[in-house]
Amino acid sequence: MEASSPWDDLAEESQLKTDDSGASKPQPVSISTGFAPMNQGTMLTGTAEMPTGQYIYLQPPSSAAKVMGIILILAGLLQSLGLISLFIDPVDPITGEVLDYPAAAKVLDGLSSLVGMVGFVLAGVFLTRYEKRGVWLGIGTLAAQFVLGVASFASGTPDGGLGALVGDDGTAFAIWAGVSAFCNGICALLVAIPLMVSNNGLE
Repeated sequence: MEASSPWDDLAEESQLKTDDSGASKPQPVSISTGFAPMNQGTMLTGTAEMPTGQYIYLQPPSSAAKVMGIILILAGLLQSLGLISLFIDPVDPITGEVLDYPAAAKVLDGLSSLVGMVGFVLAGVFLTRYEKRGVWLGIGTLAAQFVLGVASFASGTPDGGLGALVGDDGTAFAIWAGVSAFCNGICALLVAIPLMVSNNGLE
């Protein structure tokens, strides 16, 4: 009986390695299809990608509030001319005669100019700071000036010859009140423009 050679084990191991080399390689699986079970001879390949993020672009606030604020400040400064005109005697543009200017009407006109000067300047400063209260203060100043103007006209403020032109004080008052209301309404809409624009930035 022949003894087994010590080299027989090496030959068997070499034969086993040769047989294993003929086995099929694991099939690649894309990572996007999910994870493969661990008990299968599959190999995960590919790259992980993060989902596309959403970008939010912040735009600077509209400059409408700041522009309207500067306009209101200039309008308030121009109201000071109304205070200066109180010291000038009104003259009828048609006849050239000095018109009677009652003290009550003069006080109301001066108060209207003072309210306009303070109110418009403050409203303009608020709007340049993007504060919403500047819009409401500007509209409130216009309303106050309209009321004071109506009271002044009723107290005998010179109408610049409008009464002599139409021949009736009542008609002249109605025309003046209508024109004044229309002009104040247009001015109120202009002051409210910062509220109407998108991204106004008002607080």
